[in-house]
Amino acid sequence: MKAFLLAAGKGTRLRPFTDEIPKPLVPVLNQPVMGGVMNLCRRHGFTDLVANLHYKGEKIERAFGDGSAWNVNLQYSWEDNLLGTAGGVRKQADFLGSGTFAVISGDLVTDLDLSSLLAFHRASGAVATMATKEVGDPSRFGIVVTNDSGRILSFQEKPTSGTEQSRMANTGVYIFEPEVLDYIPEGEMFDFGNQLFPMLVQKGAPVYAMKTEAYWSDVGTLAQYLYTHWDLLTHANVKERIGKNTIIEPGAIVSRNALIGENCHIHAGAVVMGYSCIGHGTEVRRGAQVLDSIVWAAEQLSQTVVDEVFRSVMGDGKRVAIGTPSL
Repeated sequence: MKAFLLAAGKGTRLRPFTDEIPKPLVPVLNQPVMGGVMNLCRRHGFTDLVANLHYKGEKIERAFGDGSAWNVNLQYSWEDNLLGTAGGVRKQADFLGSGTFAVISGDLVTDLDLSSLLAFHRASGAVATMATKEVGDPSRFGIVVTNDSGRILSFQEKPTSGTEQSRMANTGVYIFEPEVLDYIPEGEMFDFGNQLFPMLVQKGAPVYAMKTEAYWSDVGTLAQYLYTHWDLLTHANVKERIGKNTIIEPGAIVSRNALIGENCHIHAGAVVMGYSCIGHGTEVRRGAQVLDSIVWAAEQLSQTVVDEVFRSVMGDGKRVAIGTPSL
């Protein structure tokens, strides 16, 4: 089956790191975040993929190639001018229009069951289905209001506290029938959340939402990016905590909750504590301390830590202290 990956955005809220790399290449547990999305697609039978590109798209194309390393077939759709989430999909109508297809944000961290979403979509007779998740703070999300069967009645975009009609957030994961493409103007900026979905509901088209209990995080801010790592590193399914060809010298202290990448060198007298994620090729020297932080090198071949890194994101010569994320 086919899926469209949204990968054209600039990721401005992850600056300064996205000054150098596009958001889909930002690592999560030492893997480009879009790589995790492609793995999810493959596990559920979506193996023919197309990703839209704009901001630093050549780096995405160079990193993922034809997708064969992820056991998918990956193509690219270049946008000289951004077309919006729905407009970018409309540009690939010839590729997507032969049958039911998925659309997924290329910067999500989720284990959502796409097979269950597809089955729900087909059983409900929907032309469009989105996965939704209950959230504690609806003011940060696009909120979906449904009836008991899951048919969408209305939307709220980031409602102020106390005015929310629901706590079910749009996750950015969709299943569509090809006729939906006819509602999207060709060659124009057009958005799913603000334009296409409200239009479909207004016209009485069958648009549904399936509630999911799956893990889901949009790493849209540096605070959420850091918190997502803390969250993921608490999970027992992160089995291999020390990467290949990594040296941890006697006298180094490494937390059992940390993740250390491949080809790293943790010197005697170095400390890596808490829910820290150390990227591939990182050297942590004697006396250096890393606590509840993310350290990686994407543009550089390696990263060296020589001092204290506390609740921070550090990569490619840049460092931002986050403190405690606001959840």
